[in-house]
Amino acid sequence: MGVEWPGRREDVLNALDILASATPSAEWPTLTEAVHWLVDDTFWDARDPKEDIGALLVDEHEAAAIRSVVSAVVAVSQRQGPTASDQAWLDDSGWPMVQKLAARAATALRGFGGDAARRREDAAQPHHRSGVGPGRRGGR
Repeated sequence: MGVEWPGRREDVLNALDILASATPSAEWPTLTEAVHWLVDDTFWDARDPKEDIGALLVDEHEAAAIRSVVSAVVAVSQRQGPTASDQAWLDDSGWPMVQKLAARAATALRGFGGDAARRREDAAQPHHRSGVGPGRRGGR
């Protein structure tokens, strides 16, 4: 089983890598883009990531990993506000948890587990299903 939107999945992986990094870049892509790709572009702050199994995610294991990191990002956003500086987000007491969960989620999406080869191969294969793709919306 592949994913329908492998390019969008790559955006999610890039976002996770940025969030997991010790110091997100001040150059593009920045922390703002990472949050857009992970939260705003997927609506995972408003709906369960498991709804995107087949579209962006391979299985429930990936959905659970994403659910955790999105929850942590949303908690920081609620404390700091969506327009706070990147530094305010990075200084938030919850930021180390965002980094840890983002690293775990990136590992899960890259398929570093018992069935790693199958998961990496499956995720790279396009998967087609009917329906409208995830939309875009503004915000942080």
